Amino acid sequence: MTLSNMTAIPLRANKGKLGIYVHFPFCYQKCDYCDFYSEGIGKENSPLEKQLFNAYKLEFLERKKLGKECTSFEVDSIFFGGGTPSKAEPSLWRDLLQFLQNELNISKGVEITLEANPEDLSLEAMGEWQAAGINRLNIGVQTRAKAGLTYLGRYVDEKKYQALDSLCKNSPIPRLGVDLMYGIPGQSFQDFLEDLDSFLSLPLAHFSMYSLTVEKGTAYSRQVNEKRKESPNEELQYQVLEYLPERMKTEGFEWYEVSNYARNGAFSRHNLRYWMYEPYLGLGPGAHGFIDQNRYGNPRNTGKYLKDPMSAKSEPASPAIELALTLFRIFLPMDLLSFTSMHLNEREQESYLRTILDWQSKGLCLWNGRIFHWKESAIFKLDDLILQLCTTLEN
Repeated sequence: MTLSNMTAIPLRANKGKLGIYVHFPFCYQKCDYCDFYSEGIGKENSPLEKQLFNAYKLEFLERKKLGKECTSFEVDSIFFGGGTPSKAEPSLWRDLLQFLQNELNISKGVEITLEANPEDLSLEAMGEWQAAGINRLNIGVQTRAKAGLTYLGRYVDEKKYQALDSLCKNSPIPRLGVDLMYGIPGQSFQDFLEDLDSFLSLPLAHFSMYSLTVEKGTAYSRQVNEKRKESPNEELQYQVLEYLPERMKTEGFEWYEVSNYARNGAFSRHNLRYWMYEPYLGLGPGAHGFIDQNRYGNPRNTGKYLKDPMSAKSEPASPAIELALTLFRIFLPMDLLSFTSMHLNEREQESYLRTILDWQSKGLCLWNGRIFHWKESAIFKLDDLILQLCTTLEN
């Protein structure tokens, strides 16, 4: 493989586009491994839902006054994440989308994504989401195995999991994706293959496949530290990482980010925005935003957020380190020169070049002075390689 014969159009730095992220913190049950801000509240809807959606609007109107990118840029991605946003009343998402459409320059081809869990899925709900304008659905499955779900501390509705195939085949929402997890203690390679095979048989456009990790401050972290649960199965994680690229390629999926595969170019436009250092407005408790080269993070507490949606302070971004941590998660060819020339000073560009030439000499990447592309083998050393670049930048 050479850069000259690659058919993929290289990703390059973009200007003039904006994303919107809205964080809905409530879910049935907080998973043991989850380090996102979320609150398990059982099956009933939160009495704070309407108040929360009003706060989204208040925060948006205030942030719009402060950031020129909110008024001058075209919005081409909106992402409803959580928590479990599929738990909210569909009418609230419809109302919020109408509000945003009245306030912003929304692209005709805007990608509008909702994260959903199996327990909330029905053709009726999917129809309501589609009518509201949602055109992409990410389903948090993790695994079909009840033992694995229980180990992860997830809420399990077996009937809903059994209904997934039919719902995916008859979905009114055009682009569907699933999240799968591997490395769960007790899970075998064959168990993971059964999960993967069952979803590859469905009309899905996207797969996110994550290895289980121990995140500081989570219930799972405490359980591992107290020897009540085992650490993730690293041998299985290596085995799956080695297996996936070729298998997914034969199934017609392109590997575009460490954990993400898409068919027919159905990359997550919104998630690419994070990795490619593009601006996005974050709304809601626990949400982060990147506007006018400044970052902010809202309080991870719904009560505090409702009292003052604008309490978060903004701080200048650090492009050299941030690009190193995010951009090199991408496994597509990318016009790296367009990123470095736009965001980095001369010394930082030299550090990038020196490190990339070292990677190239070791056979880890393809590089022609403009276009960069990881080789598949780099995935096994990626954390160390990114750390190498960060260390070079800091010296």
